[in-house]
Amino acid sequence: MAVTASSNPAKPASFTGIVDKGLPTPAYLQLRQALEAAIADGSLRPGQALPSERDLAQRLGLSRMTVRRAFEELEQLGLVQQRQGSGTYVRGRALEQVLDRVLGFTDEARILGLHPGARLLEAERRPADRDVAAALQLVPGTELLRVTRLRSADGAPLAVQAAHLAPRFVGLSLEALERSGSLYGCLHEQFGIRPARAHQSVGARLPTKHECALLEIARDVPVLDQERTTYGVDGRPFEFVRSAYRGDRYRMALDLRAGDA
Repeated sequence: MAVTASSNPAKPASFTGIVDKGLPTPAYLQLRQALEAAIADGSLRPGQALPSERDLAQRLGLSRMTVRRAFEELEQLGLVQQRQGSGTYVRGRALEQVLDRVLGFTDEARILGLHPGARLLEAERRPADRDVAAALQLVPGTELLRVTRLRSADGAPLAVQAAHLAPRFVGLSLEALERSGSLYGCLHEQFGIRPARAHQSVGARLPTKHECALLEIARDVPVLDQERTTYGVDGRPFEFVRSAYRGDRYRMALDLRAGDA
């Protein structure tokens, strides 16, 4: 039986700041400072779209040039990102994955001091396609469990992950998974398995319409397309994951050592 959830596209954030043109402080600077404060206190969250230049200008009685200057200065400060034909979005702190160990999303976020989140989108038993079967060393068509979740950091959506679990894990407790948010933690608690190593590949592509809605991004913002096969201490693969990470909020890092000249 499948468990599903729906999502609505993101809407521009509301902003209740006031600009007093009777003050000696320039209007653009007042607006910039008000927006800066709203970002700092969380009223404007990472990934949210700011109101358009036209809307802010009309509501605050300013020229569009004044609003544009405030937006440009926020971008110079690294607080927002302007996307051609889409709007201006609040930047979030990037989640950086260091490729020197096998960690789940929950641990990655916590190590960086971010609060990890997970929303179950779908969980269903389904036959393994050719690629999944090859990764998990199964016969194509073997029934397995696919768990699709929306992952977030500090409340902002960051990735869509579809984990395909080997047949011996089809009895995974979804209630426990929703409580803890950690797939690896639930697998260890219920089945006694821990990840020992993984093979991961990464590419870049444009998001699908569905991914745009879930991740609250525009169609021109690339996603990092990841595939990972995870192995247990017994050397057997137990998980194959396909993920789409927001390219504007996620990056990967390698720790390199010098070799022989």
